Amino acid sequence: MHITDELLKYNEQDLPKSFVSLAVKIEEKVATHAALLIRLNNIDYLHHFPGNEKPKIEIDFNGDGWYIYKILKFLNIEDDNDVASILSHCKRICEKSEITYSYIADGSSHTDKGEFISKMGLPEFGTCVGFCLNTLTSLMFDSEDKSILELSEWDDSEIEEWVDNYGKAQAQKKYPNLDWVLYNSFKKRITPIDYLCSSLFETYPINKKQIETVKPKVLEKILILFQ
Repeated sequence: MHITDELLKYNEQDLPKSFVSLAVKIEEKVATHAALLIRLNNIDYLHHFPGNEKPKIEIDFNGDGWYIYKILKFLNIEDDNDVASILSHCKRICEKSEITYSYIADGSSHTDKGEFISKMGLPEFGTCVGFCLNTLTSLMFDSEDKSILELSEWDDSEIEEWVDNYGKAQAQKKYPNLDWVLYNSFKKRITPIDYLCSSLFETYPINKKQIETVKPKVLEKILILFQ
């Protein structure tokens, strides 16, 4: 069994009635959007940040053929109470989030009450990937010092200028007195495909070399599933 065999196309497998998974949306065989896909008693919930509106949880969304995901193993999926607890936590995060779209990833997370915890002193910024990483960090680790990715190995070199300008404009509008030196220190591009690749590891933090090692096989798996 190859490691990518655990990557599944949405609703094409006979799966447990309850689980938590890391998911990405596939459009024209390209990973374009990050989410957490949660199934509780055969009802599906999509936890994500659309970017142009507040984070939300969509119930029984129409995702046929759109999502590829990997069931996460950090909890007991045979216990519906564990999955229900995670779903409740995600709902609290969405309700309380004040996230502004921007390419910032600094290892922040959330309290048990869903309140944002800034690790580096910045307001809540992020993309769909950053929002999901912050959610997962709060679910998986008790210590604020722990991180899913070795974030220092990612940078802003892959951020398109127009997207960067949009994010900075949103930040300026909401936080006129923002510390831009601090902001630029944590500006980085973590792609949805990087996010998906991270699901194949269980020892943290995951470095970029590890992601790059499995990425060709993950891309190949996407081509096979979405041909």
